[in-house]
Amino acid sequence: MKIAKAFNTCTSIIRDVFLAALVADPEKKQFFYIKKQYPRLLQFFSILLCIYVAFLLFLIAKIVITSSSKGSFIVTARTERIEYSPESIDPPRIAFRNATFYWDEESDADFDPLAPVASKSKSLPPEVGGTVQIQGKSTIIFSRVGKGPLHIQIKSSNPILVFNENDQKIFSLPSNIDLVLNDLSLLTNKGVAWKYNLDGPLIIGRVPTFGADQFNGLLLDGEIQMVAKQLLSGNHYKVEPYKLQLGDEIQFVPAEPRTSGLLTFDGDRGLQVAAIVEAKSATIKKFRDTHLKIQNNLWSKLGKDEELVITWAIMLTVPGFLVFITRMLYFHLQMNSNA
Repeated sequence: MKIAKAFNTCTSIIRDVFLAALVADPEKKQFFYIKKQYPRLLQFFSILLCIYVAFLLFLIAKIVITSSSKGSFIVTARTERIEYSPESIDPPRIAFRNATFYWDEESDADFDPLAPVASKSKSLPPEVGGTVQIQGKSTIIFSRVGKGPLHIQIKSSNPILVFNENDQKIFSLPSNIDLVLNDLSLLTNKGVAWKYNLDGPLIIGRVPTFGADQFNGLLLDGEIQMVAKQLLSGNHYKVEPYKLQLGDEIQFVPAEPRTSGLLTFDGDRGLQVAAIVEAKSATIKKFRDTHLKIQNNLWSKLGKDEELVITWAIMLTVPGFLVFITRMLYFHLQMNSNA
């Protein structure tokens, strides 16, 4: 009983506030006449207004929550350098043909594709192919400058295993190696498609510097596009893609986002990468410490989320509709009184 009484009191207050706000010239007693002649209809309007306010608060809260949630970034780029950290401790094997392995058990210096040959190496005949198995946590840097060979620097927590095409282990190597795939044009001319599946965080490209490491490779071109969930359904909307420029570097926040993608090469410069990254934001680093940030926010949602635009337009029509009905009721009262 107390709940019902409180509800009736609340709706009565909202009804009176509603009439006072929507009906003009209260001194002419429009408020009084409408309240007296149509009590049940106004009770319905007050309940409808309660539902409207509740849904409006829900809509605003959902906009705030979804605007700060993670989005997905679709990256397609041609680059000379990709730094990759596999999410799995047993990542996919790296295929090779006409390869040379370099390693130096005593050195932990950063890899430089143009540096002198390491102290130890092992070359395989051009016709010999196989795969490299990485074990444990690792970091891989793929680097191909121009149309040269593909350098793959692997730093792992465990020894690296090498298998032949019959999946037989042929030898093992230290945890840090440099794998070089030579004469890539021979593979492409023979129709051999080399590819590698990516399942972990990426850093694409590298901002050019004045130091010697500027020869490690640059991002050549590409684009990045953000995709986020729409307001009410599980569908997605896209934001206009951002064109990547020569020398850009792409990093994501958080530092280890969920990532899946594909890496390959062709007869042109560098490497081709296509990836989908689930992250809160993407940062495009440019020369001289210039950074551009792309993220899911309210303005992108208002501009591209069709469900939000349509819902908001409907919400804006409700007060106007209530004003129209109220004035029609008062007009009806005036016609009856004149008659």
